[in-house]
Amino acid sequence: MPEPSDDQHSGAGLTDREVDEFTRACNQVYALMHRNRSALAAARSGSGQLSDSQLAIVSPLAEYGAMSVGQLAERAGVAQPTVTRALKQLAAAGIVTRERGPADDRTVLVALTPHGTLAWRAAVEQMRAFQRLALEHIAPPRRATLVAALEELAQAIEQTS
Repeated sequence: MPEPSDDQHSGAGLTDREVDEFTRACNQVYALMHRNRSALAAARSGSGQLSDSQLAIVSPLAEYGAMSVGQLAERAGVAQPTVTRALKQLAAAGIVTRERGPADDRTVLVALTPHGTLAWRAAVEQMRAFQRLALEHIAPPRRATLVAALEELAQAIEQTS
């Protein structure tokens, strides 16, 4: 099968070259973000802090307060059995509490402990400091445009997945 030419268009009016450039840029950004998040998570877990996956699970609790395991799984975008397993570890570490719901004994409500709130804040601050360093490398007049483009990209991904 012959290679498509650089000026071949898809149905959306995009050339193959444009799609290839977009793909390379996205893959590069994804790989770098994944590498750096993994390094930050490793530094956190080595010091008794939250891992990256634990951070993803406790963040909805920090943002919205106590909730059921099912609600937490949905807000964290993680399967409920995965959240249940993680909560056992988080409860053992004193990060969360799990209690039966007042209206229904079948419902388990999860909440951050004061220690959990401190661990979450420390992880968020560490990530924010890292993101600040990256953003400082973008020229100030281009920052708002970059954020808008990333938001538009996230919306496009959400609509196509």
